[in-house]
Amino acid sequence: MTATPGATAATAATGAIYDLGYRRYDGPRLGRGHAIRSMYAHSLRTAFGIGRGGRSKIAPVILGILALIPAVAMVAALTLVARFGGGQAPITQPIRYDTYADTISTFVILFCAAQAPELFGRDQRYGVLSLYFARALRRSDYALARIGGFVTAVFLLEIVPQVLLFLGRVLLSTDIPRAVGDDLPSVWPVLAQSALSAALLGGLSMTVSAFTPRRAYAVAGIIALFIIPNIVAGIVVGLGSSAVGTWLTLLSPTTVLQGTNAVLFGVPQPSSLSSVDVPDAAYLAAALVGIVGTIAVSVRRLARLVA
Repeated sequence: MTATPGATAATAATGAIYDLGYRRYDGPRLGRGHAIRSMYAHSLRTAFGIGRGGRSKIAPVILGILALIPAVAMVAALTLVARFGGGQAPITQPIRYDTYADTISTFVILFCAAQAPELFGRDQRYGVLSLYFARALRRSDYALARIGGFVTAVFLLEIVPQVLLFLGRVLLSTDIPRAVGDDLPSVWPVLAQSALSAALLGGLSMTVSAFTPRRAYAVAGIIALFIIPNIVAGIVVGLGSSAVGTWLTLLSPTTVLQGTNAVLFGVPQPSSLSSVDVPDAAYLAAALVGIVGTIAVSVRRLARLVA
C-alpha cells in the first residue's frame, strides 16, 4: 500500500516530548545572611587568587612576598645578633612597627590596583549582577560584602608581616616576658593603623572599580588616585604659603595615612608633613570620612547600575 503525500508530511512534523526531570527545590533556604557571608568569603578568596587559575595568583603572591621581606630581613638580622652578638639585640632598628606601614605602602597600593578590579569589574563585564540580586542578596549587601572581603585581604597583607616581626622580636629575646611587655604597647597602634590603611586604600580602590568594567581603566584610575593627590600635596606643602593649600594635603590618601600613623604611634610627623599646620585629629577625621564616603559612593553606584 502506497502512503499518501499528506500522511508523510504529518508524520515528519511530529515532535517528541522528553522528561528532563526538573523538580521544585524543597530543601532549606539559607537566606540573606548566608548569601552575605558567601559573598564575603568569595571576595576574600578572589583577592588572593584562591580557587582561580595560576595567572590570577601571580600578583597577590609576589606582592605578598615583597611585603614580608622587610619583616623576614629584620628577623634574620635579630637571629644573627642573638647568635653571634652575645644575645644583645641592636638598639636602633631601621624596620620598626611605626615605620613598617610606610615601608610596604607601595606594595599595598599595587595590590589594590591589581586585585580590586577583579571583584566589581568582573561582575559588571560578565553581567551577573542581576543574577545576584534576583534572590535574597540586596544591592547594599553585595557592595558591603565585596568591599569587606577586599578590605580584609588588604588588612591581612599589612598585619601578617608585623605579626611575624613581633614573634621574631619576642622569641629571639633572652628575656621573653620583658620583650612581650616592651612590644605589647605597640599592638594597638599596629592594629588601628593597619585597619585604617586597609579600609581607606581598599575602599577607594573598590569605588574606582565600581565605575568601570574595564580592568585597564580601573587599574589606571586607582594608581592615579593614589599618586596624583600625593604629588599635588607635595607641591602645596613645598609652597607653604596658603592656609587653604595646607588643608588640601588631606585629599591625599597616602599623606593622610602618614599623619594617622604618627598620631597613633605617638611619633613626630614625617619630614614631608613637618611644615603642614594641620591638627593631628584632622588626619584621623579625614581617614574616617574617606572610608565612609567610599562605602556610600559604591553602594549608590551599584544601586543606579542595576536599577
